[in-house]
Amino acid sequence: MLLAERPAARHLAAEYDQSAPDGGPTTAPTDQTGRWRRTMLFVVAVIVTVLGLVLTGATVVAPDAVDKITGNLKVTVEQQIHQWVAPGELPTLTLGGEGDMRDLDRCGGEFTEMTSYRADGVLPLYAAHNYCGGDIILTWDIGQHVKVAGSDIVYEVVEERHTPKSSNADTLVGMAGEFMVQTCYYGENRMRFLSLAPAD
Repeated sequence: MLLAERPAARHLAAEYDQSAPDGGPTTAPTDQTGRWRRTMLFVVAVIVTVLGLVLTGATVVAPDAVDKITGNLKVTVEQQIHQWVAPGELPTLTLGGEGDMRDLDRCGGEFTEMTSYRADGVLPLYAAHNYCGGDIILTWDIGQHVKVAGSDIVYEVVEERHTPKSSNADTLVGMAGEFMVQTCYYGENRMRFLSLAPAD
C-alpha cells in the first residue's frame, strides 16, 4: 500500500510545483529578465569605460580642447540654471580688495583689483580666474546690466577687449567706463576685458 501511494504523492507534488498561487502554471521569466539586465549593465559599463578612456586620452593629447569644451558647457549650464531659478534677476559681481596673482589664486569668490594693471589711462581692473567664478562674464554682451554686491547702482557693459594672456596694461588704455572686469577664456590663450559704467 505504501508503494502504491508514492507515485501519486510524487505526481501531486509535481503539479503543485508547476502551479502558481492562483492555480496557473508558474513560469520562470526571471532567467530571461536577469540575463537582459546583466547584458544592459555590461553595455552601460563598457560605454562609460570607453568614454572615460577617450576623455582621459583627449586630456593628455589635447588638453586645451577638452578645457574649452567642458568650460563652455559649464558656463552654458550655469547660465541656464540662473534663468530657471531667478528669471529676470541681474547677475551680481562681488568686487574685492586690491592684490596680485597670489590673491587671485586664492579663489575667494570675488574679483580682485589687480595692482599690476594700474597705469595711466587704464581703468581700475578687477580679475578672477574663470574656474573661480570669473566665467560669469563670458556670457555677457555689450549692454548687459549688472549689479555690484553692496551697491544699489546698476552697471552696464559698455566696451569689450581681448588680449593674449600675460599682456600688459598698455593694451587697455582708453577703455570707457568706471572700472573693468577680466577673466580668461577656457582652453584659449585669450583674456576678456569688459568695462562697465553706471546704466542710464
